[in-house]
Amino acid sequence: MIYTAAEIKQIDQTANQSGMPDTVLMERAASAIVPKIQIDSSSTVLVICGKGNNGGDGWVVARELAMKGHEVSVWSPLGESKSEAASAHAAYASSFVQVIEQPISTDVIIDALFGVGLSGAVTGKARDVIEWVNQQSAKVLSIDVPSGMPSDHAREFDGFAVQANHTYSLHGYKRTAFLNRTAPYYGQLERIDIGLPHTADWRMLTESDFERSLLMRDRYSHKTDYGHGMLIGGSRHLLGAPFMAGRAALRSGIGLLNLSIPREASPLISTLPEAMYNQHSDQLEKTYDAIAIGPGMVEGEGVDHIWQQVTRQSCPVIVDAGALSKRRLETRGPLILTPHPGEFSKLTGKSVEEIESDRFTIASEFAKEYRVHLILKGTFTLIVAPDGTGAVNTVEASALAKGGSGDVLTGILLALWAREGGTWSPNEQAVLWHALAAKSISQTIHPASVLASDVIEELSRI
Repeated sequence: MIYTAAEIKQIDQTANQSGMPDTVLMERAASAIVPKIQIDSSSTVLVICGKGNNGGDGWVVARELAMKGHEVSVWSPLGESKSEAASAHAAYASSFVQVIEQPISTDVIIDALFGVGLSGAVTGKARDVIEWVNQQSAKVLSIDVPSGMPSDHAREFDGFAVQANHTYSLHGYKRTAFLNRTAPYYGQLERIDIGLPHTADWRMLTESDFERSLLMRDRYSHKTDYGHGMLIGGSRHLLGAPFMAGRAALRSGIGLLNLSIPREASPLISTLPEAMYNQHSDQLEKTYDAIAIGPGMVEGEGVDHIWQQVTRQSCPVIVDAGALSKRRLETRGPLILTPHPGEFSKLTGKSVEEIESDRFTIASEFAKEYRVHLILKGTFTLIVAPDGTGAVNTVEASALAKGGSGDVLTGILLALWAREGGTWSPNEQAVLWHALAAKSISQTIHPASVLASDVIEELSRI
């Protein structure tokens, strides 16, 4: 689960009101973190504690490590704790650790300076402390978030935060762990369960979330059981995109596939003989289980005319690339948009920098306002439902940073929406399948050399 700072604060308040005081939450956090800390028994440890509850967590971790036999020092550079619970733990832990006034060289630094409550850039003494930490050769472990890191967005982040080797995220993950600008500061990320209920609107998708049952075929099934899709794409100078998307749809199990292409693309039909073909000038006379439109299309080359036909259908419509426009946000059936940040910038009127600094909020608000399914592509692709809730893909797939990758995803989406009806989400499963295929092929071909067509062929091996 992924939370905002306000949500975490509300969860803590609810826990307090239900009889779970902060002192107990700090004990829970420390008892879960300490067994995760893998360091040599001879390693010296410096715990840097702030004045809030994050500092209280640090004091308990320091005490527990000292009780395990480590030589532990605690430095509170910003002064005594303001939190009553943190002060109580500090007083007790002082009997087990060495309390110091100045930083010392050490093997391990545990960063408990700031938690999720920080807003704005770090200034003054705290900035000096963070700068000192980043200059050390010690292994740095952060509790909850790297100090200096905002929790929700990177709009005001000036790049000044602890560079952690490992971050123990309490209760749930924080949004900035999934933004390109801030994610590198977290190092290896690990969630720490402290026994509180989960109520988040956002989830994290990992490899284990891929639903392999969607690849199964019934012995007695027929091609019509796996959907009939229409893929509309291509323009006079972008001919290959619809064929890549079409091949991806076929590799993803679609039963029947029609491709609507411009006349100039006709010579490529022999490269995909499994599909049936229409030209852009043809009418969409059949009823389809799903339609995808946009790969290789260019605004102005008949897109509006084709779109009018698409909107007469009541099936799901996947919109990508050249068909993405704020004028095309109404369909009879589910509408699935698949922009990259540049395309999303045109849809929202916001700059790419604004979007990348606050992807969760902007994507969620857009999906809710227009009641669309939104797949905002990127290192951490967001999959957003029309109610604004969503999931973030965390499967690493740097090989997808190449032209044609989006066309492949569109084809997978078409195949899964055309036979949608299982308990799985077609959007989430398409994004995962896409990333897993790229990750898999990268084990035999260098990521820099992987082509979109390589990813398509790898779909069958996942």
